[in-house]
Amino acid sequence: MTTQTMPLLRDQLRTLPTEALTHLQYLPPAVGCVNRCAMCSQAAGSDIWQLTERGLGDLFHALAEEASERGVRIGGGRAHRAGVLFPYLDNDISSYPYLDTYARLARDVLGVKIRVSTVGWSESTSHLAAMHRRLADDFKEVFDGIRISLTPYATGYVGKSPGTSRDRYTDDLAHVLRTYRPLFDHLGHGAATAAVELRFAPLVGLGELLDTHIGGHHVLACGPHLLIAAQPGTDELPYTEIVRLDERNQPVLSEQGRRYLHVTADAAEPTAQTVRDALDGVLPIQHQGVPVRLHRLRNADGDYFSADPDFHPDGRFTALNLYPATDRRKASGYTDTTRHFLNTLLAYKSARGIGRRGSFLSSTTADIDGVLTALRQRTTALDPVDRLAAAHLREQVLPQVSVYTRALLKAGYPASAFFSREFTIDTGRFVNQGRAAALFRGLTGTNGEPMTLREERGFGQASVSSDRGPIWRITPMPFGGGHLPPAITGGKNTRTAHPTVMVEEMDPCHLSPVMRATGCRLRRIPLSGVEIEHVPQSAARTLHGFPGAL
Repeated sequence: MTTQTMPLLRDQLRTLPTEALTHLQYLPPAVGCVNRCAMCSQAAGSDIWQLTERGLGDLFHALAEEASERGVRIGGGRAHRAGVLFPYLDNDISSYPYLDTYARLARDVLGVKIRVSTVGWSESTSHLAAMHRRLADDFKEVFDGIRISLTPYATGYVGKSPGTSRDRYTDDLAHVLRTYRPLFDHLGHGAATAAVELRFAPLVGLGELLDTHIGGHHVLACGPHLLIAAQPGTDELPYTEIVRLDERNQPVLSEQGRRYLHVTADAAEPTAQTVRDALDGVLPIQHQGVPVRLHRLRNADGDYFSADPDFHPDGRFTALNLYPATDRRKASGYTDTTRHFLNTLLAYKSARGIGRRGSFLSSTTADIDGVLTALRQRTTALDPVDRLAAAHLREQVLPQVSVYTRALLKAGYPASAFFSREFTIDTGRFVNQGRAAALFRGLTGTNGEPMTLREERGFGQASVSSDRGPIWRITPMPFGGGHLPPAITGGKNTRTAHPTVMVEEMDPCHLSPVMRATGCRLRRIPLSGVEIEHVPQSAARTLHGFPGAL
């Protein structure tokens, strides 16, 4: 570990625009992450550069003095979670050894609350375990929210690297849930307060996308998916756009979509006979067929199609997105974004007379087993019609849900937490950001570009993020001599020769210092005089561990 210091920074803060204080959202005390998730949306680096405990105190006191001198509140001018700071971006904040000091300074010096998102930490790392117990017991009032993320790409979950184990990861996840239960109970469960989010690997199929007319009906075909227009006609599908977000932040669309029949069958061939038989309901091969609404959308890579791109009225999610190759999109194929876990939970509750938003307080572990059994049955049902989807369920969804189930019960939570829409949140597949772009195997040519309607709603031009306006980040930057590639420093950071804290304005949709819509570079102001330490990846894993480390 190396430590360097620079002169004090108080005078430098006087040069900052006031928005850097009032619209500050991200104040991570570190960059870099020990988990090294393959899909990291923020492209975190392997090494860690973090504020020392002294540097943390110096920075927070200086920021508080500057805000007081100007008569403003840190983070108080934002539309989204005013007065709340996010101590994470391209780091996992639970590995920061001074997080309890951060929480105390946030409360006592800056007068703000914090929101935490984490993959977790290793229970065997005693100093982190003790710190998190203090946070959960003594700093409840500092937290605005906490999110535990369960991802299949964390090193410990994968469990294939030396010194890692999925069983150990499961135990560590249980430890995290047990430790923070007092905070979960204090905040109340919900996506905005305290929850566990499960994000799954994408289901991607590559192949030619046939876009044609057969028997007068528009037909799309790719892999096992065949979409047939319910009515004959040659008119092109109009583009669907998000006109605005409603009062619940849900998308209002310009088009209702056209009625199509979605046939799923590995053996289906896009022929005139198949089209006639499918529409007449007499297709002789084993298949699944459902009516859908098909939309034509577009992003920076070109046009694409989406069948039932948003939630159904009963809460299910079954969107299928089909992508033709373009000059920027090098491959053609589809992503099946069906949320199998969510859909199975809803079906299980519905069969017992419980609505999508209803609690299942009388549930037992036998009911959890019932959901897992239903997922296995769904896998069996898909085997003869969509082998790729069946394999995805068997190899991705079921193992991840099983790990979550074991951790939840080992942590002592009731079965009702498993069924609670406020506590257990299936957020679908990973989005096209950071290193996750590689998971889509050529179906995206532009990193950070929304690939689905829900992504457009989340971080597109008319989205939840765009409504929030520019935000600011203050964070240490990687420093040091020699060659430091982005894999070490992270994709969002600039290497500096000396210890530097960067104050930068960010596009709220893409969390980068460039506005995607205009290409304009946003303001960046370097600060010196804050103590920063560099912890290489090997030392970080030894010092802090990570969930799943043996």
